[in-house]
Amino acid sequence: MKPRVAFSSLAGLLLLATSPAEAIVVEWDYSINNYFSTATYTSGGGTTTSTFPAQSLSWGVPSTSGGAQSSLVIGNNPINGSLDTYLGATPPQSAPYLGQTLSLTHHNHVITSGSASLLSATLESAVLLTPADPLLAGFNLGPIPFTISFTETSNTAGTCAAPSPAGNPCNDIFVLSGGLLNFSFDFDAGDGDGLVKYFINIFPTSGGVLSTLNDDACFAAGAGSGCIGFSTPENQSTTLAFGFTISTNRLITVPEPGMLGLLGLGLLAMAAMLQRRSRASMRG
Repeated sequence: MKPRVAFSSLAGLLLLATSPAEAIVVEWDYSINNYFSTATYTSGGGTTTSTFPAQSLSWGVPSTSGGAQSSLVIGNNPINGSLDTYLGATPPQSAPYLGQTLSLTHHNHVITSGSASLLSATLESAVLLTPADPLLAGFNLGPIPFTISFTETSNTAGTCAAPSPAGNPCNDIFVLSGGLLNFSFDFDAGDGDGLVKYFINIFPTSGGVLSTLNDDACFAAGAGSGCIGFSTPENQSTTLAFGFTISTNRLITVPEPGMLGLLGLGLLAMAAMLQRRSRASMRG
C-alpha cells in the first residue's frame, strides 16, 4: 500500500472533485517534529544561531544593558495527537477535526544600529501520519520545508513600511517566501477499494494575523507585490499557532486577504521532493 502525495496550484486543485471509495480512514494519529534547518543574517555584531537543527534563532546586540536579543522560537514541539477525517469540503476548525502543528514566536526587542539581524530562515516539519481507524502502519510526509524572509526595520523617525501602533517604532516584517498551496495525497487501505484522495489544509489558529501585506512592506522584505506575511510590534512577543485539517472532498476555499489562512505553508519547493520521498505503508 503506497501513499501517493500530489501537489499542484491552488486554482487547479480547487477544480478537483473526489468520489471517495468506501474505505475511508476515519481517524489519524500524527507525530510532528519541527526545526530550523538554515538561517542567514546580515553582517554586524551580536551572537547569532549557527548550529542546526535548531529550535530557536537569536540575533542582535541589545540596545540597553541587560536587554535581550531578538529571537524566533519554535514552541509546542514535538507534538503528537489525533484528528478525524472530515467527509466533505470544509472541515470545522475545532475538535475532533482540527490537529495542532506548531507555534512560532517572534520576541521583538530593540537592538543597536549595525547589529546582525535575521534575513531568512527555513523551518522544516517532519510528519508521521498513522491511520488509527482502521489501524494501519504509519508513513512519512516530509520533512516539509517552508522559507521565511525577515526585515528588521529602522527605529528612527520616518515613514514605516509596516505601520505600528501609536507610540511604537516601525514593525518588523515576516514574509513567507514560498507562496500558498494546499496539498493532497492518495492512500490505499489495502481492502480492494483502491486509492482515496485526502486533502490537507494548514492555517493559523491563533496569534498574529497572516495576510496579504502592502507593497511597501513586501518590497522592504525583498519580496514582490502581493506577498503573504505578518508584522510584529517592537518590544512585544507575537505568536502564531498553526493547525491542520484532513478532508476527503476538495480543498478549503481561500479567504479574503484580511482573513487569509496559511494554506500549505509555502509548499512550492517541496512538491517534487515529496513525490520522490513518499513511503510505502504496510498493514501492521
